[in-house]
Amino acid sequence: MRHSAIALAVLLATPAAAEVPRVLADTAPVHSLVALVMGDLGTPELIVPQGTSPHDASLSPSEAQALTEADLIVWTGDTFLPWMGETIASLAPDTLQLALLATEGWEPLELREGVDLQYHEEDGHLHVAHHAVADDPHAWLDPDVAIAWLGHISSALAKADPDNADIYGRNAAEASDLLASLKFEMQDRLEPLTGTGYAVGHDAYQYLERAVGLPANWAVTDASGQDPAPRDAAALREAVLAGEVTCLLLDAETDPAWAETLGEGATLRTASVDPDGVNLQPGPDLYPTLLRNLADSLETCLSAE
Repeated sequence: MRHSAIALAVLLATPAAAEVPRVLADTAPVHSLVALVMGDLGTPELIVPQGTSPHDASLSPSEAQALTEADLIVWTGDTFLPWMGETIASLAPDTLQLALLATEGWEPLELREGVDLQYHEEDGHLHVAHHAVADDPHAWLDPDVAIAWLGHISSALAKADPDNADIYGRNAAEASDLLASLKFEMQDRLEPLTGTGYAVGHDAYQYLERAVGLPANWAVTDASGQDPAPRDAAALREAVLAGEVTCLLLDAETDPAWAETLGEGATLRTASVDPDGVNLQPGPDLYPTLLRNLADSLETCLSAE
């Protein structure tokens, strides 16, 4: 009896472990960043299933129910997934949420207008066309942006789970160091290819271009995915024939037939890329793997054989 009383006293004196909040993240890259910050404390849930383009996703009843039961929702933002903002406003208006594109501490880039991404000299100045009203939402492709987002994710998690705030902060700091090293690794690998002309399937990569110092010359379509005007397609075709564009990055948003159309009778290498990480295993390793895969594709596609 005495031993039982002692055991009961110990149990009563031991504080119950704080329950880690239920966290939802919209896309695979954001989910990976959240997983890096949560570490061993818990695992976030992914809203958009793997293998599905975020632009084409629709929520199942169970996924919609998960939104209503979440303690924290971390998502990219309205300019990338407007349907997600509408869904959260409808199903979970009072849930703590973090829209990463609306945060501060990083430099957004304006959407570029058109498919000719080269700078042109006009009146003694270099110009490239931009929209003045909207930012490019593909910001996760710059590891410096992701580092800034890690801090905001840590703060949001600390608000939802104050007892573990210090752990979230340490995890975010460690992940930031990892991504900073990865950025330098990518820059070192790709620096010898500076000046090599290449095109992207659609204009979604300027954050990656900024991060590694390797700007694209052309995009087959603009950021909205609209097919190019005939004159733009003809100009890109001429650039390929002239050897000014030697590589084309193809993603799920690009019709693969463009590779044959543009490359007929010319040397045009292609590489398939996955900027949304929809074909990768979800988790903390996904985001670094996504960036390394993009660097691998650029290096292989741009390197002359």
